[in-house]
Amino acid sequence: MANITSVTILGTVYKIACPPEESEAVEQAAVFLDGKLKELRESSSLDENKATIITALNISNEYLKDAAKGKQVDVNQEGIIRLGKEVKKHLKSISLLED
Repeated sequence: MANITSVTILGTVYKIACPPEESEAVEQAAVFLDGKLKELRESSSLDENKATIITALNISNEYLKDAAKGKQVDVNQEGIIRLGKEVKKHLKSISLLED
């Protein structure tokens, strides 16, 4: 059964549905993402939407490099897919607000 985990990214609270055993991992992912987004925004003049895309690409690139090096990366595939859909949904809502 899914539970709701609240996370804050760039000052906005998001409610993420996930199994209870994944709640802590979702919170850690949000803290990591928030930190990476803040780093990029502090060092550039990109708007939030572009900063989010660049950050996602940087994280994906780091992950793929680690995977190619044969490092063990403990990842729940369903969790990645769910978080990807959530990011897309929020990016869409951000772009609607900018119009």
